[in-house]
Amino acid sequence: MTTSEPEIKVAGKADTPSADESAARSAPLGPPRGGAFLLDPVVQPIFTREKFSDEQQEIERMVLEFAADRINKVKDDLATPNEELSMELMREVGELGLTSIDIPEEYGGMELDKATSALVVEALTTGGSASWCVTFSCHVGIGTLPIAYFGTEEQKKKYLPKLGTAEYLGAYALTEPDSGSDAGNQKTTARLDDDEKFFLLNGTKTFITNGGWADVYIVFANLEGAGVSAFIVERDTEGLSVGAEEHKLGIKGSSTVTINLDNARVPKENLLGKPGGGMPIALNALNIGRFKLGAADLGGCKLVIGNATQYALERMQFGQPIAYFEAIRKKLAHMVVETYKLDAVIYRTVGLMDARISALGDKKSEPREIMKALEEYAIEASISKVFGSETMAYHADEGVQIYGGYGYSEEYPMAGAYRDTRIDRIFEGTNEINRMVIYGYYLRKALMEELPLRDAVRSWEKPQLSDDETLGWGLEALDAGRRLTIKCLFEAISLYGQDLRNTQIVGEDLADLAIQYFAASAAINRLLQQGDEALTDRTHRALRRLVVASYTEQVWRIVYRLRPTLFASSTAARALPSIDRELARLQLPFDPVQEIHILTDDLYDHGSYRF
Repeated sequence: MTTSEPEIKVAGKADTPSADESAARSAPLGPPRGGAFLLDPVVQPIFTREKFSDEQQEIERMVLEFAADRINKVKDDLATPNEELSMELMREVGELGLTSIDIPEEYGGMELDKATSALVVEALTTGGSASWCVTFSCHVGIGTLPIAYFGTEEQKKKYLPKLGTAEYLGAYALTEPDSGSDAGNQKTTARLDDDEKFFLLNGTKTFITNGGWADVYIVFANLEGAGVSAFIVERDTEGLSVGAEEHKLGIKGSSTVTINLDNARVPKENLLGKPGGGMPIALNALNIGRFKLGAADLGGCKLVIGNATQYALERMQFGQPIAYFEAIRKKLAHMVVETYKLDAVIYRTVGLMDARISALGDKKSEPREIMKALEEYAIEASISKVFGSETMAYHADEGVQIYGGYGYSEEYPMAGAYRDTRIDRIFEGTNEINRMVIYGYYLRKALMEELPLRDAVRSWEKPQLSDDETLGWGLEALDAGRRLTIKCLFEAISLYGQDLRNTQIVGEDLADLAIQYFAASAAINRLLQQGDEALTDRTHRALRRLVVASYTEQVWRIVYRLRPTLFASSTAARALPSIDRELARLQLPFDPVQEIHILTDDLYDHGSYRF
């Protein structure tokens, strides 16, 4: 049977990649369309942490040292609101250039790539203070980048140098009492005063991170005659008042307040962007925050694995460390597998972004062009956020379980991790909203024929690869899952049309299929790009097998749940035999218990996550 896709090259023990093939796998990324990973062959050259430049590796080492030597030693003092210490640390990272990575050089910034921006957030998280990392991430992301990307020349010159050194702390004021995910439903109003020199803002903004300490706020309001607009509002603005600190479940050491605007007088020149142009600013800022949140969760996952592993090795029960009970092995192995996948997700995503920015050529210094390039990967950014926050949630929950009764005690690290990570599924748009972004963008791209799902479905039948090695099976299983995802997307769009946007039960399953494939294929490509040693090393082999095993389990569960909904009609039901054949290819040809033992033995030898 022929196919429109090139045959996947399978490397088994007797067929390892040549030097030319390894080089091809590491070829520079081009700028594919966002979401196109579903239509491309499984094996793709992707950016991973193994490709960090010398400069990036040096920055990572510097940040890890700062996190260990500075943040970790005062993390207990950051567990409750401590403005003085928090701002002292912000100024210190400012002196290191870490608060200006995304700011153009002409305004005193470092103007480095998104991969560096992500690795800094990840490394800072290892310091163990989620609260302070929230302060940092909010400032460098949604508190600063709207000005960097949408500000006038005068606004950039005035604010960016001070935000870049953390002399000013930034905040982002979008959420209102009646407007959370429904960001377009802003009750806060703005109008020009009679002299047309000031905007008068009236309304209430809630849950404003950094709000109690910030010097500059990005505030969104409905501008009379124009619609939702963005404004740069300084702390000492007449008519602005700051409420009391919220008593939160987690991240207790960060500042979260209500901002009240009572005829707040904002200079006319502080309108950010065009009148009525607030929603693109709001949504694009959140888009950037999403992959950075995923990067922070990645650092948190590695920290939890290290703590849980050490505890499991030390905790004796029934005459042996609990680490050697299979129930604990299973938990820790899954934590390692999911963390490896998350790592690949984050750097695959930022690699795509950096590749598209590089492809802009002479336009890559134009902020609005950069923002368009980043928006292209809204699907991947939302995947980073959802997969990161839910992976971290799993780690924290199982971390508490491994610690047992001590996990419930505030004297041990897991109670804090459990509380702190709960907000991640709400931050930067809830995970429900981010899943809507994923399947909503696929719907739009399919209807506009930016992604040819119909053509992909027509050519989706593909013969099973003949290689008997489990690497060959793994690639074929991934490809089967990819084709199943395309088929389910196509049938959903055929069945619901544009109403799919509101069909959330089905839509969330479709989003999960895309999330799981993106993560698993990223992890497998990362392993493949490490060459012969990674293919033959027993620990890497176990990791590879368990990545695919985890993926196939998810696909089985989701597709069987979708079958009665998407394939109920007589026309759609004709595809069921093909779907069942694809599902049959997901059967494991190995014993996962043995792989779990191999992976956890390696974890115990090293004492922490090592990939």
